[in-house]
Amino acid sequence: MSLKFQTKNQAVYEALRKGIIAGKLKPGQKIIMSDVAKELGLSDIPVREAIRRLESDGLVTFTPHLGAVVSKIDEHDFIETYLIRIELESLATRLAVPHIKSEDILFLVNKNKEMAKALHKNQYEKIGAINKDFHLRIYHAAPYSFLNQLIASLWERLERTQSVFAFVPERAGASVLEHEKIIETLKKRDGKLSEKLMKEHKSRTMSVLGEFLETDK
Repeated sequence: MSLKFQTKNQAVYEALRKGIIAGKLKPGQKIIMSDVAKELGLSDIPVREAIRRLESDGLVTFTPHLGAVVSKIDEHDFIETYLIRIELESLATRLAVPHIKSEDILFLVNKNKEMAKALHKNQYEKIGAINKDFHLRIYHAAPYSFLNQLIASLWERLERTQSVFAFVPERAGASVLEHEKIIETLKKRDGKLSEKLMKEHKSRTMSVLGEFLETDK
């Protein structure tokens, strides 16, 4: 296999994977290989290889004669993982409070403004990555590397939940407002209230996503 073909294969794979993670390609949506090839200016072969890789990742389901479809998010895995995330992320927020620096606060404020700007432009596919940056900056302020590793691995395990804002756009506006309240409690060094607000924030997101998965069966 030539390096040129590998590069094309990788480009298609990354483009499709990004679309799935961001929610541009939604669960149950059919991926028409000829359309993808035409859009990217490629032949069907690297598209077919990329689909196979996505299938091995669990992001795509391929059925002969029917084609490729974006896989559904496993509801049981989602609930179990998110319940653990809620507890660990609210804990990490409380532990981060004594270590939050002015540059962290500035980063959070700017990220939330960036999120609001994307919302205003209806760029819901961009909001998930911005939201992730916002949250991980808070948790990483806590000097507990193992806790941060656990949280990061849980985000990766359910990476597609970043697309909540593409699936349920109305959640974006509420999240921006909730972020503002969290930032204020961090400024005031109120660990208990920061923990409480983060737990409520994550619980609301879980509820909204859970409802989406239930209706999307």
